[in-house]
Amino acid sequence: MGSKGKKRKPGKQTTGGGTPPSTPQPEMTQEPVKAVAPAPAVPKEVAKAKPRPAKAAPVLSKKPSRLRFFVDAFQELKKAHWPSRRETVRLSIMVAAVCVVVGALLGAFDFVFSGLMRFLLF
Repeated sequence: MGSKGKKRKPGKQTTGGGTPPSTPQPEMTQEPVKAVAPAPAVPKEVAKAKPRPAKAAPVLSKKPSRLRFFVDAFQELKKAHWPSRRETVRLSIMVAAVCVVVGALLGAFDFVFSGLMRFLLF
């Protein structure tokens, strides 16, 4: 069965045989035994590897063609999220309303400050 007279060392687990775990055993009155997973093995090449300096990016000797720019731009435009007509109208109305409000505020400030300047200077 098991070794009843010997005390277990912390960190070690016994396998097989013995009494069921639900039955209290005298040697289990100490700390509970915890299973410890072994550390993953690190190859010696990785442990001793020295950091290498970063290589410079290759310099292109040839300019990319102008046609390639337009092809790439067209491909990016196809990837973009385009709003629906309803969304576009709603956002356009919102921009126009904000412009009217900001214009009215700036006009009011201009009217007040021009009147203040007229009062102070003339």
